[in-house]
Amino acid sequence: MIRARSLAALTLSVVLAAGSSACAQSVGMQGGGDEVIRTARTEAPVTSTPPVVVPTTAETFDAVSNTLDAAAEAWSSGDVDAVMATYVADEPLLVFLGDTPLKGPDAVRAALEARAAQPGGLGQMTYEWFETLQFDVNTTVVSGRVVMRREGKTHRGLFTRVLRRTEDGWRIVHDQLAWGPNA
Repeated sequence: MIRARSLAALTLSVVLAAGSSACAQSVGMQGGGDEVIRTARTEAPVTSTPPVVVPTTAETFDAVSNTLDAAAEAWSSGDVDAVMATYVADEPLLVFLGDTPLKGPDAVRAALEARAAQPGGLGQMTYEWFETLQFDVNTTVVSGRVVMRREGKTHRGLFTRVLRRTEDGWRIVHDQLAWGPNA
């Protein structure tokens, strides 16, 4: 179990350090089998020095916390443009809303606009808790519990967000919000 976790963490570290992005999607086929469709970045990743694993500093933690607060405020405002501003603009973007994978800013924007147009809009988002794991000076992973209030109902879910330090501050590169079936 520990070895599997170590291997998974190492794999994620290598993928994050290399800056590559890939997406695999399973599509049901006749006969009960699944075909996996894989897509990846078409341009070569930017070559950089190997990452240095560093502990999360108070300054980085505060900056990442501010980014998460801005994302929750943007979501709660119902302003799709404000939500989109919390995501990267010049790197591949992958967002999972519940069990729906969204690849790229256009797909994310369309899903958010559709949800915002429904009764209750995007809802009100807050966090109960989160933890950060900083891989290098420019990459951190944040996981925790998110609370969504919408149309008089409260839903709790788990989230994992990968953030990158950009010229504009910390931005979300990968966003996974896992909700229960009734959320």
